[in-house]
Amino acid sequence: MFYPPMAGYLLVTTVSVFLIFAQRRKVIGRNSAIGIRTRHTLASDAAWEAGHRAGVPCLYAMAVISTGHAVALFGAEISNATTVGHILSVLGWVLILICAVLTGKAANRAARSVGP
Repeated sequence: MFYPPMAGYLLVTTVSVFLIFAQRRKVIGRNSAIGIRTRHTLASDAAWEAGHRAGVPCLYAMAVISTGHAVALFGAEISNATTVGHILSVLGWVLILICAVLTGKAANRAARSVGP
């Protein structure tokens, strides 16, 4: 019953870890398809780099939260604890959404400090 949210959590983990490694290795340049894409981070290559560097801590948090909730939901599924599973599912997505907003804010702040 909780397999779709678990798959979603693992997808969030995969994307977060990919973005962390891509930023560290500077694999992804400024583009409109993948990365932390906001008006400010897309303004210049320097803003793109600064924004992604600033967003990494939130991406780490997002990966930890999503992995932890996937494991917790698996435990809820095994123990047939549906109420706990529903609470964990909603709580996890709320926390991930908060991390996504904080990632964007941190990236924008850093990109604006660099300037165009």
